[in-house]
Amino acid sequence: ANIYVLEQSFPVAMPGANFLSGGQTLEQGTARLSAMNKIKGKAPWNLSFSWSQALQLPLLELCKGKDGLQLEEMSKLYVEELKLASAAALGEHEWNAGDGDHIAK
Repeated sequence: ANIYVLEQSFPVAMPGANFLSGGQTLEQGTARLSAMNKIKGKAPWNLSFSWSQALQLPLLELCKGKDGLQLEEMSKLYVEELKLASAAALGEHEWNAGDGDHIAK
């Protein structure tokens, strides 16, 4: 539905659209964004998400119950998260069945 609406009304002069992740997990967001970018084909827009919460919450979870920031672990996880987000923005992320579903598991 998002791609249909963009095709019908989004100006081609606009370089892109960023959707708010709206509390989605990284798995949900990357699955949905990758699917949209695969479907859009040669459409002229860059489609992405505002990833703040999806990227930050797992990093903060690493520190929960521990003394101080777990910088080395956080750095490794952050790089992995950015790889997923980048692949999704290119429509190249392969997700697990159910990751992007709108139905609670």
